[in-house]
Amino acid sequence: MKMRTHRKCSNSAFTLVELLVVIAIIGVLVALLLPAVQAAREAARRSQCVNQLKQWGLSMQMHHDSKLQLPYGATFPDTVYKRPRQTWVVRLWPFIEQGNLSRQFDLKTDFELPPMTIAGTLNGLTGQFVPLYYCPSDVTGSDQILGNYQRRRGNYVINWGNATFGGAFRDNELVGFPGIAPFSHVNGRIAEPVDTSFALITDGTSNTLLMSEYLIPTSPEDNDWRADIHNNEGVQRFHTLQTPNSSAPDVIANGWFQDNGDPAMPAIAGTITRQQNAARSRHNGGVNALHCDGSVAFYADGIAANVWQALGTMNGGEAASQN
Repeated sequence: MKMRTHRKCSNSAFTLVELLVVIAIIGVLVALLLPAVQAAREAARRSQCVNQLKQWGLSMQMHHDSKLQLPYGATFPDTVYKRPRQTWVVRLWPFIEQGNLSRQFDLKTDFELPPMTIAGTLNGLTGQFVPLYYCPSDVTGSDQILGNYQRRRGNYVINWGNATFGGAFRDNELVGFPGIAPFSHVNGRIAEPVDTSFALITDGTSNTLLMSEYLIPTSPEDNDWRADIHNNEGVQRFHTLQTPNSSAPDVIANGWFQDNGDPAMPAIAGTITRQQNAARSRHNGGVNALHCDGSVAFYADGIAANVWQALGTMNGGEAASQN
């Protein structure tokens, strides 16, 4: 008689416990890899920011070659000079591949008048989107200012040194290094911008800041002038009185900023002439900054205040450098 054999079936499927272990291992691996991925992405964004600052630096040098000086930082109308309300941005349009804007640009027209702004729309020249205005790491802000005089904001700002916006250097309220910055007003006279050529930068072009970064606020309303790069009274500049990303609040004209609760953008009210703001960015631990020779360096938040202030002046005779 033939014996019936019984084959033992092997079950190769995962048990519930094994499946949970695998899921846990995958979760751990993701947790370990995610910071590295995020760091790599931020490194790429910071590198792109460096390249954009270099493009701004090239445009500054091309303007200097053409006009024998850097563009004016901000101009104000008065009875003597009769300059319009404009900033450095529009004067660089021809040199940042914005020929269509520069061909329509009028050196005698205030930024809030046509064709610079068209009432109630972004159709004016200052309302056009220009990618070079923006740091890729700052994606939380509103690049538009709405209202009647609609225009674009921007992250890249010029060096106003260690004085307040309308104050003279080493004024009686805020002590800084002697010497002036590449962009400023002559002895605090707000209607008289400094004429700066590279020959006047006696501290050395590699030791003098030209531009850095600032953050864009979240509100699109016209009562927040931070990063308002087309407004001659707005924050189209940074000051070296405070180190990068300082916890000390920026001083913004009273009524022209909103407390949006962002700890990266502390602010208190001041007057138009007493404004001053630190360089600020979304990069981890510091800001990118452009030097007058066209080079770019990353400056940590913890840089010594006296070194940062020395880098902010162009003829103060200090020994500070980017190193």
